Amino acid sequence: EQTRLGIPLLFAADVIHGMRTVFPIPLAEAASFEPALAERTARATAVEATAAGIHWTFAPMVDIARDQRWGRVAEGAGEDTVLGCAFAAARVRGFQGEDLKAADALLATPKHFAGYGAVAAGMEYNEVD
Repeated sequence: EQTRLGIPLLFAADVIHGMRTVFPIPLAEAASFEPALAERTARATAVEATAAGIHWTFAPMVDIARDQRWGRVAEGAGEDTVLGCAFAAARVRGFQGEDLKAADALLATPKHFAGYGAVAAGMEYNEVD
């Protein structure tokens, strides 16, 4: 498949906790305190997603949850920064695999890392002074 300008198409999806096989949400996996588990489920997700033609995922969510009312709490590893780092790294390794040129390598996008979780009363907006 060739595009007019020779630029390959990238198909992306937000595969947060599985593609066809649905795994526990990232917060639940983090409760296991086993980053290797998250790496294995991310690897399985990558295999399924790439088989469906997806090259890129908008995951993992790496912000720290400070307010349980925030809508993205379930996508991350909770409020502990050390645990969050360990799980984020494990998910990236799992999604991308050993070789980014491999057919089952899924490009990971660590997202919402710069203060997005510091929401006021769980709301993702506030007034600006």
